Amino acid sequence: MRARLYISKENLKYNIDYVKKKIKHRKIIAMVKANAYGIGDVIISKELNKLGVNSFGVANVEEALRLRKNKVEGMILITSVVAQDEVKDAIDENISMSVSDLDNIKYISKVAKERKKIAKIHIKIDTGMTRLGFNIDNIIVNFNKIKEINNIKIEGIYTHLSCADSDKDYTYTQIQDFKKVVKELKKIQEFEYIHILNSDGTELYCNDVDFDTHVRVGLIMYGYGNSNTKPILKLTAPIIHINYVDKYVKVGYGGTYIAKPKTKIAVVKIGYADGFPRILSNKLMFKLNDICCQQVGNICMDMMMIDVSKVENIKVGDEVILWDFKDNLEDIAKKSNRIVYEVISSLGNRIERIIE
Repeated sequence: MRARLYISKENLKYNIDYVKKKIKHRKIIAMVKANAYGIGDVIISKELNKLGVNSFGVANVEEALRLRKNKVEGMILITSVVAQDEVKDAIDENISMSVSDLDNIKYISKVAKERKKIAKIHIKIDTGMTRLGFNIDNIIVNFNKIKEINNIKIEGIYTHLSCADSDKDYTYTQIQDFKKVVKELKKIQEFEYIHILNSDGTELYCNDVDFDTHVRVGLIMYGYGNSNTKPILKLTAPIIHINYVDKYVKVGYGGTYIAKPKTKIAVVKIGYADGFPRILSNKLMFKLNDICCQQVGNICMDMMMIDVSKVENIKVGDEVILWDFKDNLEDIAKKSNRIVYEVISSLGNRIERIIE
């Protein structure tokens, strides 16, 4: 018996169709980094292939190679800096690399020349995220230098919106700055990929951007953070033991919960090693047979306890619904002082992923 993450193909298709209608002429770069935000990168990417999505964003070479090994089709872009000892693997497997400085590009060129291949790059431009990317003030000069470097194909240019969900003025400034750069760089060459909009940007600023070719979407595909989409996940965990606890008996590590009347306690096979942090102890309600049941006692590494006194006819092996397709996880996120991204991306590998 294992905890299970059920992934709805129907809801995923609904969300992709919604994005496609919204982005019009553009195509999708699906962000499947961090194991598709904890959902399962191979499962999600193969399903996206079936839905006509053929470009993917990952965080490192290991993630990119896993997609290649599992025959995920299309362009794969590493959106972070590629370590020098991994550049050769990216080149050999035809994986596109983000670049943010000349030294990095020169090293990629050196490795590509040694391997008698052409390395594909996307030039990242910093318009206000202040994380990675070429400085916007000298990008034209640097771009001309990049053009002179051998064994390099400039496949795309992009930037990243930092406040799309919270600061319109700042976001408009980023959009306009990037638009000016694109206009100047297109005088030098055309690009297959021009991308700026993330999930929030796609939802809020599609009508303000008319010069891009792709959008980079993540959470919106998975149905969270957007009321127009449908959550694709249901998480369950099996009951592995049932206890009957007398009044005043302490439950779990530290005895943080004390039974009031006689209590029926179900021990459920999921814990903080699976993504439910200890800080959530005694704060959550879960469903069993459509009855809400409180989690009690400190959450353990591999297990948690739930008060199921109000539930009749339960047995070992029954599945407790930790969240379902209707939930947006906001409650769990708020109670653990996290955002939804953190909640789903922290789901552990012991949880079985099932697409249906």
